[in-house]
Amino acid sequence: MRHALKLTGLAVATAAIVGACTHAGAPDEVAPVLTINEAMLNVFQPDFQNYGDTAFWAYDDNGELDGSLLTEEQWALMGEGAVALRDTALLLAASEHFVVAAPGVDLGFEGNGFVPPEQVQANIDANPDGFRAMMEAFAAEADLAVTAVETRDAALLVAQSDNLYNTCKGCHMAFWYPGQR
Repeated sequence: MRHALKLTGLAVATAAIVGACTHAGAPDEVAPVLTINEAMLNVFQPDFQNYGDTAFWAYDDNGELDGSLLTEEQWALMGEGAVALRDTALLLAASEHFVVAAPGVDLGFEGNGFVPPEQVQANIDANPDGFRAMMEAFAAEADLAVTAVETRDAALLVAQSDNLYNTCKGCHMAFWYPGQR
């Protein structure tokens, strides 16, 4: 239920972003409701944790993978997380325009090679199709994570945790902190 409400809010917010971008007036007449930073903080990070961290409970004390160790509640949590990740990535991929962060928002990682939100915005503005492609790739990986949960495939479940992480990292390396390792 919590994820359904969150995704409904994200859908409305994404529609507001798209609507704001197609508005005939001045660009700053209608402020977007959802930013990429908000999606990262409110969906991607917590729902990846729900999926990825929980998946590792499928290992026994000897390090052997055993999906039967996961409870129904854990499977449900991972399923909700994977669906939220997929659906949010699809919403972002369908956006016409991207807003990294609201004016004045500190992303919390500036300095030491990391760039401020204005530079992240410039990076995405310079390659919006690349950002869309990253969101589509992330959605595809999250869809496989949904399949792993639906089929109770522990090996795929754990593999998708790694794949989701690596897809996140690829986007971060391209847009959020290019040049970092």
